[in-house]
Amino acid sequence: MSKFRMLVAAVISAALVLSLTACGEEDIAARVNGEVIKKSELDAQVEELKEQYPQMFEGADAEGRLLDFQQRLLDNMINNVLIRQAAEDRGITVSDDEVATQIDELKSGFQSEEQFTQALEQAGMDVDSLEQQVRDQLITERLLEQLTSDVEIADADVEQYYEQNQSQFVEEAAVHAAHILFNSEDKATAEEVLSEIRAGGDFAALAKEYSQDPASAENGGDLGWPTTPFVPEFQEAADALEVGEVSDLVQTTFGWHIIKVVEKREDRQKDLDEVRDQVEQILLQQQNADVYQQYLEELKAEAEIEILIPELAVPVQDGPSGETTETTE
Repeated sequence: MSKFRMLVAAVISAALVLSLTACGEEDIAARVNGEVIKKSELDAQVEELKEQYPQMFEGADAEGRLLDFQQRLLDNMINNVLIRQAAEDRGITVSDDEVATQIDELKSGFQSEEQFTQALEQAGMDVDSLEQQVRDQLITERLLEQLTSDVEIADADVEQYYEQNQSQFVEEAAVHAAHILFNSEDKATAEEVLSEIRAGGDFAALAKEYSQDPASAENGGDLGWPTTPFVPEFQEAADALEVGEVSDLVQTTFGWHIIKVVEKREDRQKDLDEVRDQVEQILLQQQNADVYQQYLEELKAEAEIEILIPELAVPVQDGPSGETTETTE
């Protein structure tokens, strides 16, 4: 442990002695370099899990699963403290404005402040805990950027990964279709539009005029290449059509469709040049994860970690020898 960290730990420990009346010894789950992790905070996380996944804590093995979750949650809380402490040692900071900006981005995904607040409550969180989570995440990201700044991916590694994992890079057979969507009660209009198309009408123009799917209507009904299969009735009809062919009316849960097939493709193995960037990103993420995990293990090996709940004591790397001990009181 660095001299700075030891000094901080000593100051924190002294402060704790003075504040034990406010934070009782019974409310301490662990100390990490003198910094307290409260048992009440651990218990709150366990209760969140119980509320969200009650079935996981039922049955004959419920007690064992509960203990396992408690150990994992406490270990994660210890890791968060270690990372935060290490970031402080490296001068990594996150401002309140940066945290607020991230939270504003999260809020933008909700229709109202009330909906956002409800989502927080359902997740067992409040604004304070969200702010801390966002701050910890930003700090971790910046620390990881420092740790991995010199990570490089060799061409030979890219080629090896591609050769050993070609099944990940298969372009599956698919249908590129366009459609005109009508409401379920509007079959008569759908039949009229279909007759107009059969008589030579412009499919794209009619889609823009009549389709009830606004996203594709702007593009003449074009749905592009699908990333997931269409609903079964639509998929079956599209598969049966030839390129350029237009279907009869097809009914799905969305309404009535007139489908036109634009292109079709068969299964195809993508070559390395097509997926090189993708492979590099996969390898980069793996390397970053390895660097982070190794760094975390080094922090644990150098840290003073006390787990004050005996049944939750787990092996902790203690010192450069790599020996594992269980530190409890």
